[in-house]
This record gives sequence, C-alpha cells and structure tokens, in this order.
Amino acid sequence: MVELRGREPLLGGATLFGATLDLSDLTWLTPFDTVSLAAYAMRFSVRERSLDVIGPSDDRVRAYVDNTLLGEVLELPSGKRSPDEDPLVPLTHLRRPDEWDDRLEELWPAVRRRVGNYEVSRALFDVLGELIDNAVTHGRSDVGTFVCVQHYTGRTSQLPPGIWAGVADAGVGIPRHLRGNSEYAAIEDDQELIRLARRPWVTGTRDRRGWGLVEVFEAAAVTGGGELLIRSGRAEGRFLVRPGRPPWARYRALPRAAVGTSVHVRMDEPA
Repeated sequence: MVELRGREPLLGGATLFGATLDLSDLTWLTPFDTVSLAAYAMRFSVRERSLDVIGPSDDRVRAYVDNTLLGEVLELPSGKRSPDEDPLVPLTHLRRPDEWDDRLEELWPAVRRRVGNYEVSRALFDVLGELIDNAVTHGRSDVGTFVCVQHYTGRTSQLPPGIWAGVADAGVGIPRHLRGNSEYAAIEDDQELIRLARRPWVTGTRDRRGWGLVEVFEAAAVTGGGELLIRSGRAEGRFLVRPGRPPWARYRALPRAAVGTSVHVRMDEPA
C-alpha cells in the first residue's frame, strides 16, 4: 500500500508503487500529482489489473479530485464538485499529438480569458505542446498521456502564484529512450541521462532532433521565471528558470524507478 499524505505528495518526492493507493490523508493535489496518479491508474486498467484506491477523507479535497476529473480515472464514487475551483485545463487524456491540436480551439479562448495575459497564455501552450509531443512521440506508452493545468492565486492553495502544469505518461521513460541511441547506450546513471536530455540534439533516435526540452525551458522563463521538475527512470531533475540565465539544476536518484515520465512546470506571475 502507498499512502499519500499532506500537500503535493508526489511533487514533494513520494513515488508510486503497488496495487493499493491510500489517499485518505491528502490535503492538496497539484497538477503534477494529478497527472502522475492518472497515468499510474490507467496503466493498471490497460493491463487488466486491479488498482484499489481509498479516496480522500477531506470533503474539500474530494471535491477538487472531482473537479479535475481525476475521480473518474481512479473510479472513485462521484462527489460534490465546486465550480469555484475548476482547473485551468482539466485532466485531459491524449493518445496522439493531433488530439491536443483539436482541443486548442476550445481551450485557448477560455485560458486566455482566465489568465488575462496573452504572452503568458502563449508561453503556456508552447510548453504544453512540446511536452505532449515528446510524451506521445517518444514515450511509447500504451496508456497515452495526461495533462492538467491550474492557475493559482495563492489565496486558497498557499502555493506560489502562477500557472502550474503537469504532463505524465506511463511509457518507457527518458533514460530508456535515450539509451536507444548508441551514443548514450552505455550510460548507466539515469541522473546523467536526464541532464543530457536538456541539451540540443540529444535524442534517443538517429534523427536530427532533440530541441523539445530546450524550447520548454525557454518558454517557461518567458513570464519572468518559474520551476520545472522532470521525473523518469530512477532519477529526477529540478530546475529553477529565469530569463536570460542558465537554469539552476539539482538532480537526485530515486529509491525506485518512476512509471514513465512526469513533468511539473510552474510559471510565475509576471512582476
């Protein structure tokens, strides 16, 4: 059994394993937590295995789980949704890049209206487009990709104000993907492979590509700064981004391998 307690448990460092998830002591969920849980649960469903989920005991958290649509993926009994806490982009399940393109006509006006800043909205969709394309194209996941976005003011969440986004799949993961290229096949340290993934032209194929994460970091800094976290294989990298400056990076090994790749992006409110 995995017990996820408190605020932002997965973003804070917890990892998923086992066939029982206890969410009863949750007090908050970020988009990163939401997409990671969704990808993990969907993997069990696709492989026709049973995942037991104990829902949040806090009524407010339970309502938020329904608002994000995570409750449907976890197959929890329907609760009471709160229209005041609708996500900027509710939990969305994608299997092909063009499915995201089809959603843009609907999502763009609503996001643009709620965010209120064209450059921030444009940067957000640039980030999401690259991350979704990477996940769907390279992740080779049999469960697809999940995306969720929230716009926090900080009043309720007590989190830094800004746009928080999560993108996750349950595929092969970045380290294994990069080892598909003979140039990186002998690298055993997953931390080193996540570090390399940020460089131009680094890819798990022989094609002339590998700019996706570079562009993600550039777009995430447009608003004035923020944070990214990439968790995949047995490692994660956490990065603070600022315009015109190299990201401050910190890497760590994980006690067990993560499922697929999960990415957290926080884009701070412009000063």
